Amino acid sequence: MAFTLSILPELSSVTLLELSATATSSTLNMNVDISALINLEIFKSPGNIGISSLTNDLSNNINLKTINIGNCNIGGIIPDYSNVTTLSTILFNTNSYVGLIPSLSSNTALVTFFAQENSLTGSIPDLSSNTALRDFRVNQNSLTGSIPSLSLNPDLSIFKVDNNSLSGSIPDLSSNTALRDFIASQNSLTGSIPDLSSNTALTNFVVTGNDLTGSIPDLSSNTALRNFYAQENSLTGSIPDLSSNTALRNFYAQENSLTGSIPSLSLNTALLHFASSDNGLTGSIPSLSSNTALRDFVVNDNDLTGSIPDLSSNTALAKFEVDDNSLDAFTGSVTSTLLRFKAINNNLSATVVNAILAAFVAAGSSNGFLNVGGTGNAAPTGQGITDKNTLTSRSWSVIVAP
Repeated sequence: MAFTLSILPELSSVTLLELSATATSSTLNMNVDISALINLEIFKSPGNIGISSLTNDLSNNINLKTINIGNCNIGGIIPDYSNVTTLSTILFNTNSYVGLIPSLSSNTALVTFFAQENSLTGSIPDLSSNTALRDFRVNQNSLTGSIPSLSLNPDLSIFKVDNNSLSGSIPDLSSNTALRDFIASQNSLTGSIPDLSSNTALTNFVVTGNDLTGSIPDLSSNTALRNFYAQENSLTGSIPDLSSNTALRNFYAQENSLTGSIPSLSLNTALLHFASSDNGLTGSIPSLSSNTALRDFVVNDNDLTGSIPDLSSNTALAKFEVDDNSLDAFTGSVTSTLLRFKAINNNLSATVVNAILAAFVAAGSSNGFLNVGGTGNAAPTGQGITDKNTLTSRSWSVIVAP
């Protein structure tokens, strides 16, 4: 059923209008015209899938401060609100909008702009007039062009532009001292990761799946950093010192061209996931004894040497993968939580393979996966063969060299 909901002029004194979603809203096809509400300040209808469109004419709504129509059933183009200079919150996310993001230059009071999860095209508009902007999200669209300068947005805290087709470089972020989340993954960005030393509030930095080059910048000033994702780029240089990042939980830098050694992780006691596979890292794996919260450690396809570290302190560890390196020793033990262990194609002798098998038998767990096969590793002998059979009887899948 299709109809237009036109708000009567007699209601022009209304300052707040909220159209709540109902159980029958999915059967409606409603165009909402709020142009008569000249004193309206707040319009909310989140999740109301009965709305199919919002009138494009907001010229009378000059007092509007908040418009929230996220997660509705709205298509067409985003309305023109250039004359509504009082707007501070615009939430158009999770709809079916197409076309361009209109100019925001007149919306100088804008604090929050959500247009993520639509089908928008074109570029991100200039944001230099939006000096109060704090939260900007246009992720999961089909936007092109470059990320505009953010130098005049000092209060910007959240900036999400991931899953678009953006190109060009990441702009200078030194003015964005309040920046907490910078999410720009799955685009075609080039150039280097900018200096982040001014971004002391930075919590989440995500640039996965771009064409970034250069080195990972110094992160010592980013003491609030919890998540750093820079995998699937063309980064070079070494992994920076992480000793100041004591809040760090996730560090992903796989599929780059990084060199040097894995830094000490002894002060990263909150670390949950560490992945830096498919690089050119050298040296030994550092001690992981302080990383008692660690769940995954994956450093396949590097040039690491030395020993597989003792894992007896890693009581949350579920996955440990060190395939395709040159590791040649193991003298520690493992915990019962570790149910996926891979060390394919290293330089493990029969003695070392036997020690690994014995450690997993001693841990007493069942239903795991252990692979110490491949070229370079020796087959188990004696007690090692017995231990392999013991693990198999506990429903482990065990692969060793023939």
